[in-house]
Amino acid sequence: MNPKITYPIPVRQHSFYRTTRAIVRIVFLTAAFVCVLLNVILKGKAWSLVVLWSLFSIWQLVFSLKLVEYSVFSHITHIFIDAIILLWLIDHFLAPGWASTVIPIVFFAAMLTMFIIYFVTFDRKHRHLTSMLVMGLLNLATIPYYTHHWPIDNWVAFAFQIASAVLFLVLLIISWKDIPGELNARFKTKNR
Repeated sequence: MNPKITYPIPVRQHSFYRTTRAIVRIVFLTAAFVCVLLNVILKGKAWSLVVLWSLFSIWQLVFSLKLVEYSVFSHITHIFIDAIILLWLIDHFLAPGWASTVIPIVFFAAMLTMFIIYFVTFDRKHRHLTSMLVMGLLNLATIPYYTHHWPIDNWVAFAFQIASAVLFLVLLIISWKDIPGELNARFKTKNR
């Protein structure tokens, strides 16, 4: 009996890439350890968290690409989410006060980028739904932060958050027929 192979045999990584990846891993782990150690010894602000997240983001986006379900759309989503978390860490631990205006602008840029890519690759839209839903729900979850007190004191941030939410809702309306199938495919388990 000859079983049918459904997945291609993985191509072995080139030795240069494996060597570079191993060297970068050692450099990143050493840098992370030294930064945390220096931050603990010198005390003060937790700047090492910003360094750790930056190193993790670079590793994840450059050296640890996921081959399954990898697309430009998901890669851009990861870049924007990592950037938003990095901005929040910088605002919270190093220089407070400015990220409340910048993060909504980044969210809007992310949703606008998704909106454009969604229509450029409309024939492959089912590949983008999960990334779109994750970014859109994160965007909606941050809106209460800007409306928790009235009157609103940061109208720029509020306007960008609402514009991002509108873009997300337009994408939901356009692809509402595909969302149940995508959710079913993501969370479906076989009964044995």
